Amino acid sequence: MGVKIRIIVCFIFLVAILAGSVGVFESATPKSANDGHFVVLRGENVLQIANNLKAEGYIKSKTIFITEVILAGDIKKLKAGTYDLKGSGDREIVQKLVFALTVPIELTVIPGSTIKDVAGSLQGLKIASGPDFLDLALGSSLDVFYQRRQKLASQFVILADLPQNSGLEGYLYPDTYQIEAKMSSDDIAYRMLQNFDSKLTPQMRDDIKNQGKSVFEIVTMASILEKEVKSYQDKQMVSGILWKREKEGMLLEVDSTLLYFLAADHPSVTDREVDSRYNTYKYAGLPAGPICNPGIDSIRAAIYPTDTDYWFYLSKPDGVTVFSKTYAEHLINKAKYLN
Repeated sequence: MGVKIRIIVCFIFLVAILAGSVGVFESATPKSANDGHFVVLRGENVLQIANNLKAEGYIKSKTIFITEVILAGDIKKLKAGTYDLKGSGDREIVQKLVFALTVPIELTVIPGSTIKDVAGSLQGLKIASGPDFLDLALGSSLDVFYQRRQKLASQFVILADLPQNSGLEGYLYPDTYQIEAKMSSDDIAYRMLQNFDSKLTPQMRDDIKNQGKSVFEIVTMASILEKEVKSYQDKQMVSGILWKREKEGMLLEVDSTLLYFLAADHPSVTDREVDSRYNTYKYAGLPAGPICNPGIDSIRAAIYPTDTDYWFYLSKPDGVTVFSKTYAEHLINKAKYLN
């Protein structure tokens, strides 16, 4: 037996041991391959990939797969990404991983989602690091995230009035995105910002400016409307009420802004006296910033409110909005529908 053959045989035997096999072939029958996609994370080695492939039912033997990778000289060529491996044999799987024949993954962001929701979805789909996206988009003050966020902000006029050290809450436009392999948190945030930028028409921008408002104020109001009411007509009417109250220096008294703060930092606190700029029961005017990422109906309603004689509103348990002209009438409606 030649030296090279001996080396290969010894190496294969070593691989078998590392893979947890007592022989070249594994007797265990894999579970059926799922209908989803297989994800290779950055930094995973061939043993980890083989373990995952076996666990998800795409291969019968970790040892055979690893041996094939080694003999083909591909041990350092397997690429991170998301793959469709349904019906693929061992060699075809190796080829897909070597040549990065990845498939896009759908990321769906529904109106009203927060940055934390988006980060959780990314983490769950194994598209990107949830914590990294969260630190980038939510407003981490660490220099590395601040610089990355500033680079993103500099590319969009819609972010020109974004307060310093603010995150991107409100600007990650709700939609379904096709996310390709190897996209970074920055790439994903850029695509969502780009989508928002395309939805805000020149006419809408002019109307915001002519009203003496900023895009940041409009997005903040739109995020409240997204959380408070359902229909576009109701959103326009509530928008009219809240802008009117804001102009008069009245408290907005919106539950959703306080809940956003409490859920983010103080989940055990329910006191409406909590000291936060998101507490619109304590501080007049708009909250510190957007409380979610609103859809286009909420954005339009924030720009184009309906002027009415109403000053108060509440949402019934079935989601229907009830409007009141006076505080006395509002109290009656609260007793009638909420108690």
